[in-house]
Amino acid sequence: MTAIEIHNLSKSFGAVRAVDDVSFTVEAGTVTGYLGPNGAGKTTTLRCLLGLVAPDSGQALVNGRRYAGLATPLSQVGAVLEATSFHPGRTARDHLRVVCAAAGLPGARADEALGQVGLADVAGKRVAGFSLGMRQRLALATALLGRPAVLILDEPANGLDPAGIQWLRGFLRFLADDQGCAVLVSSHVLAEVEQTVDDIVIIARGRMVRQGTLAELTSGGDRGVRVAGAGVERLRPRLEGAGGVIESPESGVLLIHGVQPEAVGQAALDEHVVLSELVRLRSDLERVFLELTGEPPAPPSTSPSSSSPAAVDAVPGSAS
Repeated sequence: MTAIEIHNLSKSFGAVRAVDDVSFTVEAGTVTGYLGPNGAGKTTTLRCLLGLVAPDSGQALVNGRRYAGLATPLSQVGAVLEATSFHPGRTARDHLRVVCAAAGLPGARADEALGQVGLADVAGKRVAGFSLGMRQRLALATALLGRPAVLILDEPANGLDPAGIQWLRGFLRFLADDQGCAVLVSSHVLAEVEQTVDDIVIIARGRMVRQGTLAELTSGGDRGVRVAGAGVERLRPRLEGAGGVIESPESGVLLIHGVQPEAVGQAALDEHVVLSELVRLRSDLERVFLELTGEPPAPPSTSPSSSSPAAVDAVPGSAS
């Protein structure tokens, strides 16, 4: 079932065309990565989808309706566009209880959602002492209060430490696989997205570049066979005789084009060459991204960000 529909969406800010005739869909039970360089139009698309920005043309629908037309939006759509919009004097539990009261949800959902995101042990602590990673978790807990079937996340791994990123990856897969949620994740951290998503949408300079499954986008780029071992040069005459084109980027390593891995392995066996590596090289998501957008992805931040010098990225006592 289609949960999110973007139809010919366009939005300009003055002379800047932020989103230009973008169309894609997100299905229930899947995690879809919405990828593009910084400034490509990802966040503008999500803001149009959530009714925070009015598009110039086109439609952005959730379950067939504009966000403003949903009767109980928090119970149908959860969203995280930033992780800093919290009252610093409130505790994590109190923040969620305020949202529950405003949305007509039972207050008990606050502690349940905190448990879902691994913040149960810090429920009574003020948000002012939270690191960026903990704020990201609290923002996710806020989005989950209404048990929505659609989840929209903008750069959700920002500020998370490696354990937190691993937890997020598994949690999103759980929501899609076990709960049937449609999850749309905007990101430029390609290595993380590649380990999480089912489908990919790529945007560049405001325009749609490609949509497809992860397998479809990365399967067409066979880049040959890489072999390594002390005696691999002995394989060269035989493999070239079989039509192979061979490069030698470093001592003890061959990159072979035009010969299948099975034939390379058989040649090594016949020539009594012991291999330490034999692998088919295929295009990964980063390579495809660069080819389609013509721009390098922005590297993820490696420095922790926090509003308090004492804050840490990890959540004390949480299962990350």
